[in-house]
Amino acid sequence: MKKIIFIAIAAALCACSGENKLIFADNFDDLATFQTNWDTSKNKAEGNIIYAAEAGIDSTGCVKITSKNPTYLAAKHKIEGLECGKLYRASAMVKCKDVKGGRGAVLHLTPDNRDQEWNASKFLYDTQDWQEVYVDFIPDKDGSATICCGLGFPWGTYLGNKASGTVWYDNLKVTEIPADALYIREGEHIKLCLEKEKVQITDEQMDQWLANLDKVYEAYHDLVGETPYGGEKIIIINTPGIEPGYWALAGNPILWNSNVKVEEVINRTAEFDDWGFGIMHEIGHDFSHSNIKGDGSWNWNDEIFANFRMSYALEACDGTASQRNVCYKGAEIMNYYKIFYDETIGAGLAKNNGDALHYTFLRIKEKFSWDVYKQAFRKLYATPDSELPKFENNYDKFLYFLSKVSEAADEDVTKTCYTPEELKLIEESLKN
Repeated sequence: MKKIIFIAIAAALCACSGENKLIFADNFDDLATFQTNWDTSKNKAEGNIIYAAEAGIDSTGCVKITSKNPTYLAAKHKIEGLECGKLYRASAMVKCKDVKGGRGAVLHLTPDNRDQEWNASKFLYDTQDWQEVYVDFIPDKDGSATICCGLGFPWGTYLGNKASGTVWYDNLKVTEIPADALYIREGEHIKLCLEKEKVQITDEQMDQWLANLDKVYEAYHDLVGETPYGGEKIIIINTPGIEPGYWALAGNPILWNSNVKVEEVINRTAEFDDWGFGIMHEIGHDFSHSNIKGDGSWNWNDEIFANFRMSYALEACDGTASQRNVCYKGAEIMNYYKIFYDETIGAGLAKNNGDALHYTFLRIKEKFSWDVYKQAFRKLYATPDSELPKFENNYDKFLYFLSKVSEAADEDVTKTCYTPEELKLIEESLKN
């Protein structure tokens, strides 16, 4: 009864004050409610998940997860009946002791249908006192979301996934984020949901950037002939839960690391009409073959192809992207990729460099126009993996990709657009 009263009062207060609408709350002050709400199955993992009746902020109960050895453990609660496409926030008070490894102590989600499995709160390590962490999310397509109070993380990442130590979770809640809590602006294909303090440009300037990103989205569609996520809008959100080394992660939503220079990117869109290389790159990933149809094993490196799609968009839309403090407009982006060609293939080095290969693809475009790629991508995207040849290595995939371009060009581009020396270097780099 105490739990029900708490949720009802909190919901009423939120409704009156205009604050975030409360969807779910658990103060972990009742064992029976904890056992009903939370899945604590270990699946043979190291460590333990327990209900600590006399622990917590007010010593009235909390979740305690502990392991001497590296592990991934999480208490999980599935919420249903959420509105698909709406933004929610899960938050909790967290305390940890001697946490080391992986993503440490972290609040995260385990989605089934949404490509946001890397989304998480900030990671806590070592010994830290009670503090609030949060993660913003969009429900799965069935209107559900599984909230995880974790030690470690379920997937391997840059930092690894397993962690050791002890973590306590208390005062967990899930709220619906009101429109005025974030900076929200949307175009025809792209919706931005950003932390307000990171946006210092006017709505009009932001709308211009969104209009440019809409053009990029349409150009990607024009190039590959497909759209991701059934054509629904791609949402871009800030997240504190991406480790160093990742600027952003593709999906829907696209997760934009709160710890990188978000403000600088946004300001450049207004000052230099810079369309945002990184954001265009992540949208480009969303148009990958595997993301749209679940196939596409011919694609050996989508970092190459995400940027290659961007090159088409920049040229088709006369857009601007900056790299290394240089702005490249439209087809000028080819000059950027030539830098890497000159440093590797052009210098006789068998170095696996996607940007150098990108330059060679643009040389083919210069000779035959983008039409050969439009035809090639449509054939590639229409071919299920079961009908693809057996690839022994990435060089086989490279040749297979160019075979489709050759069909569209009506000549073997490996012979007419590459020298034997270049092919030898590329083969050596892609087979290693």
